[in-house]
Amino acid sequence: MKVKINKRFLKDLAEIPAGDRQKIEAFVFDESANLESIESAGTFEKLKGYHHFYRVRFGNYRVGVKYEDEVLTFERVLHRREIYRYFP
Repeated sequence: MKVKINKRFLKDLAEIPAGDRQKIEAFVFDESANLESIESAGTFEKLKGYHHFYRVRFGNYRVGVKYEDEVLTFERVLHRREIYRYFP
């Protein structure tokens, strides 16, 4: 599986407090590279009404992910009250 990171994702990540940011960075930059498929990860939850969009929970933050054609794209990372306003 190929992993891509959106430019907007990196901007969102820079605005998150350090404690939460470290957990998210560890997942995105280390763990996601070793995934066989999105179904095997278990942490991804499909968004209803959207075929290729998923979310991952990290405390009060949500990571918005697009998975299409064996490419995992990290799109946004926002607070739980804002993520559904801006993603997908």
